[in-house]
Amino acid sequence: MITVDEAQAAVWGRVPTLGAEAVVLESALSRILRANVLADRDLPPFDRAAMDGFAVRAEDAGEAGTRLRVAGEIRAGVSSDRPVGAGEAMRIMTGAPVPEGANSVVQVERTRIESASSGDPEVLLEIPVTSGQNIVPRGSEAKAGSVLLREGVRIGAAHLAVLASVGQIEPLVSRRPRVAVIVTGDEVVNPRTPPNAAQIRNANGPALLAAIHEAGGVTSDFGIVSDDPRKTCDAIARALDENHDAIVLSGGVSAGDFDFVETALGELGVTLHVTAVRVKPGAPFVFGTKGTTLVFGLPGNPVSAQVTFELFARPALLKMQSALAFRRPMLEATLDGPLANRSNRRNYLPVRVTRGEDGLYAQPIRTQGSGDIVAHSVANALAVLEPDRTGAAAGERIPVYPLSSFLEV
Repeated sequence: MITVDEAQAAVWGRVPTLGAEAVVLESALSRILRANVLADRDLPPFDRAAMDGFAVRAEDAGEAGTRLRVAGEIRAGVSSDRPVGAGEAMRIMTGAPVPEGANSVVQVERTRIESASSGDPEVLLEIPVTSGQNIVPRGSEAKAGSVLLREGVRIGAAHLAVLASVGQIEPLVSRRPRVAVIVTGDEVVNPRTPPNAAQIRNANGPALLAAIHEAGGVTSDFGIVSDDPRKTCDAIARALDENHDAIVLSGGVSAGDFDFVETALGELGVTLHVTAVRVKPGAPFVFGTKGTTLVFGLPGNPVSAQVTFELFARPALLKMQSALAFRRPMLEATLDGPLANRSNRRNYLPVRVTRGEDGLYAQPIRTQGSGDIVAHSVANALAVLEPDRTGAAAGERIPVYPLSSFLEV
């Protein structure tokens, strides 16, 4: 039995890198960028008005009460065909190019339009003006050729805005990993099938399919395989033959009389690198490879399956897509109640983390163990207790591993 860190190193050191492909912008959300994105021109490409108001020459308006002749109007998307001259102002809209000659914009709320004896409208400036006021200079956000997004970024909504702004309508991204999911167990039935008194509905299948999708994968659902050595071997063989990048199994990896996954993997030429980990929940975790295909054997207990997926499989799927951030960041929180570690393994315990005035707080969630999916669903993080730490008292600071629901209310 090896440590969590040793098991992670064994997995991540064998992760292949997937190829890249161009996709249309509208399909790029959550994909991993595979090439730096550069600015194709200065951003902004011109001196830009930061708000509605009047473009003026600061040298004409150093004092409050200055009156200037209104010489025209500039809307967003339109450039002025003449400069601002001495004693003049031009009405300007937010985002419009600042006209030649002007070096300041006075917000409209600090001005007043008045009639002049000449018949031309004049603007009264209620405040003194300084050069550069309310102007976003050309190139102040980014210079042409500068890197805006780096390879390895997972594309979000804000990144799509950047891609669109520089005309990257077909960004280069990693191919999505193809992942087969196999659930084993005589006691497991389809959620649509009424279970008998000794059966349970398949919770691992939907959870793992969703987790793989969240990690960027494309899934093949192989359904439920009974605890039969031949059927187990046949299902894994079919997944290997169909050239999946990874196979995720749940159940059948312990040392019981009806646990056939390790034997089947050996028969099929899968090299096993991890067969047990000092972790709770999830000690009977198996990892192997055949060629470039990664094989993850997760425990059958639902919480154990989800925790080991989080610790080993999810980072591997992101890493094979060349994601810069393939691990969730560890945080620290103050315990609101006591926790106990009754094993000699690294223990991941469900907690609900909230923010207080002086930092993060973790409220322990009462759980019945590795089958308690209700407690796990309430958690937004896992408190981490090392093997040599038998517990932690309220008020102690502990490391916490955030889950995908961490930022949710």
